[in-house]
Amino acid sequence: MHRVMMSLALLCALPNAGVAQQPSSTPTFEAASVKPNTSGNPGWSISYTADSLRATNATLSALIQSAYGIRPDRLVGGQNWMRTTRFDVHGKAAQALPREQLRLMAQRLLENRFGVLLTKEQRAQDVYVLRLARSDGRMGPDVRRAADDCLGSAFGGGVPTSQPPQPRLKSSTGADPTFSGRCATMTGLADGLSRSLGVEVVDQTGLQGRWDFVIAYAPLSPDVSPVHEPALADLPSVFVAVEEQLGLRLERNAHGSVEYVILAAAHAPTDN
Repeated sequence: MHRVMMSLALLCALPNAGVAQQPSSTPTFEAASVKPNTSGNPGWSISYTADSLRATNATLSALIQSAYGIRPDRLVGGQNWMRTTRFDVHGKAAQALPREQLRLMAQRLLENRFGVLLTKEQRAQDVYVLRLARSDGRMGPDVRRAADDCLGSAFGGGVPTSQPPQPRLKSSTGADPTFSGRCATMTGLADGLSRSLGVEVVDQTGLQGRWDFVIAYAPLSPDVSPVHEPALADLPSVFVAVEEQLGLRLERNAHGSVEYVILAAAHAPTDN
């Protein structure tokens, strides 16, 4: 059995989902096209270059998740076609732009062409809270501030700079990371821990900006046993690992709430 390392680079690079409709002053793509894709191919992709958005065979739901930085399980509502009908979408900017700016332009495109309207809703739910573990704010050995231009360097988009890349982080345990993140927000880290624990994790660290991290802990799945994976025998639990390796702490809150994004309105795309 091979151990799987889950990278959260793309997920963590997305900022907190912002669902306010874009003002008319938000720049738009110089050229944009939206076309139905009737190939029947189950595969799809959404990618950014330094000056463009290109989506192939993507649903409206996937386009919204990408443009607004929304987790799939947090986007609810809308009609069935929004999750089944496929589109090819291409947006071209006049020049190279930071990734955040391209995402705002993608949001404007979806609002203009599809009439996308999103709202937010808080729902009561059992959660874990991610907080700083130390009163002096010191972080653990396996997390560091990411480079200022990390969005461009990590994903091949945005405005390039001459800043050399930082060396890859390695786990202080000496073990292979259970998962890692580059150019990650703390909200993105919380989302990754949420997937591992199977319960919502809410970021309350108060830490802004972007981070690189690795974390190694014993698997939670009963299907993975140290008997078959001896290298896992000495790894700590996820709770101990978060505190010792990252300088953070997971605390349960039985009376928490989780923010969901409601797809309140959308229509078939207007003509190019």
